[in-house]
Amino acid sequence: MKKSQETGRRVYPRLLVYARPYVHRILGALCCMVLSSACAVVAPWLLKNIVDDVLISRNMVMLNIIAVGIVILYTAKSVFYYGQQYLMSWVGQRVVVDLRLRLYDHMQRMSFRYLYGQRVGEMLSRITNDVTILQNMITTVFIDIIVQGLSFVGMIGFLLYINWKLSLLTFLVLPLAALVLEVASKRLRLVGHDIQQQLAGLSAIAAEALSAIRIVRLFATEEQEFGRFESQSNAHFRALMRGVQTNAALTGIVEVILISALAIILWFGGRLVVSGELTPGELIAFLGYLALLVQPVRVFSRVVAQMQQGLAAADRVFEILDIESEVQPPKHPVRADDISGEITFRDVSFAYNEGAWVLENVSFHISPGEKIAIVGPTGAGKSTIADLITRFYDPQEGAVLIDGMDLKRLDLKGLRRKIGVVPQDPVLLKGSIAFNIAYGCEDLSKDDIESAARVAGIYGFVMSLPDGFQTEVGERGVTLSGGQRQRIAIARAIVRDPRILIMDEATSSLDAAVEQEIQEAMKKAMSGRTSIVIAHRLATVREADRILVIDRGRIVEEGTHEVLKEAGGLYSRLCSLQFGDHNGSPAH
Repeated sequence: MKKSQETGRRVYPRLLVYARPYVHRILGALCCMVLSSACAVVAPWLLKNIVDDVLISRNMVMLNIIAVGIVILYTAKSVFYYGQQYLMSWVGQRVVVDLRLRLYDHMQRMSFRYLYGQRVGEMLSRITNDVTILQNMITTVFIDIIVQGLSFVGMIGFLLYINWKLSLLTFLVLPLAALVLEVASKRLRLVGHDIQQQLAGLSAIAAEALSAIRIVRLFATEEQEFGRFESQSNAHFRALMRGVQTNAALTGIVEVILISALAIILWFGGRLVVSGELTPGELIAFLGYLALLVQPVRVFSRVVAQMQQGLAAADRVFEILDIESEVQPPKHPVRADDISGEITFRDVSFAYNEGAWVLENVSFHISPGEKIAIVGPTGAGKSTIADLITRFYDPQEGAVLIDGMDLKRLDLKGLRRKIGVVPQDPVLLKGSIAFNIAYGCEDLSKDDIESAARVAGIYGFVMSLPDGFQTEVGERGVTLSGGQRQRIAIARAIVRDPRILIMDEATSSLDAAVEQEIQEAMKKAMSGRTSIVIAHRLATVREADRILVIDRGRIVEEGTHEVLKEAGGLYSRLCSLQFGDHNGSPAH
């Protein structure tokens, strides 16, 4: 319970920040809640008048007044109920939209180090399931607390006014109900955490299997994946049922306590009526208030369960929002609109995990317009160099400079708009070919897109399709071949006219014939730009102005293809392994 209270003190102020812009609607909803509660509290008092002034005194005028009054009272209550429900639901949904947008935007900016260590399905669960539970806490729980709380206080006031002796007897059971609530709340919070965790695991398993459906079918593991999903579904079911059991037990216990109290009060109140200390109408009104008092207490018991689930969801949402990206934009960024493409690595050391250096004291310089190749064994640190240039990560030691300026000083978006990257596995988004080529550049014309397609060697193929550039490629580009996706990735990289072009293993997964075609497209794309070709297959790097050979995080050789081939070092050995001779040409 103490941990729950601490979480509440930490979460509620943060939620209020998102609700503050809608304070006028909240105040309107509060007014409706107060008036709706007032109508609910006044209703049992009419029972006293009916019994004492109509049934006993036979006052027909009072009967007419009460009958009309009941209709007016409940009509007003319905109007105020509509107001509180609409206004609070509007605020709750709006807060959820704001929070979900904030969470999604934050996730897009989180460091790759964190994102690559998480399951996609679990991250999606934070945006969808957890935020929805928060919405329920903001609207339903808030309304129940205010309305039922006001009704509870009003009813207690009427009980004291009618007869203080009966009221004191009633109050004896309230601490017992409060004790039950306190004992159960800790359990409910744990169950709420467990339910959300199991649901997140369920989403993660489904997302993993569906995103890798090709592998699942290839290895005929449908039954295995179904078993994982079924097991996780059962775990989620068990967690839900534990929550239902705890909540149902709490509700039942509280109700038994209150009904037992009602029986005792009926017996004691009946004696007061017989002795003349209480009128029959007052006893009926008292019992009416007592019966209605069960509703707020039952609602409070349900609200405790919902609030604990809401706090569990809030923990998970704000846990993500509290994670700061390792790559922070500069407070006073320098615009990168007119960079020439000069790149300098100055004593750069980098590690994904502390102590396990991927790059160590790497230094090199690339002049504007120069074509550089980076080669080396798998895991040598080639792609890490590309990630540092695009500032996906910051080095732990040293500095990466563009045109003599540290990347940490440059405007991130402006920098990345001036860098084109063609990855080893180009990911295309669901949409048309034109959409994928122009992705991130909304102001491009049709001619710009077609020109980029020509340079990438994809224009003829696209125009042969029935819908041309408006052809849908399917999610992740699964309707295209590897070579076609690679050409679209090249067109996407150059359509923004970048000053720096990075080809990261762009032909490693293609056959020799397609690789030759892609190399021609790459050659056109790199013309006039600072170009970095990262390759494991050396056939793609022979025409580079300079080749950097990296091994175990260090640059061990540097020179042209011919010079390095004759040097007898690592590059020469790689040539021998790949080409079968020392001439740098494929073996026959």
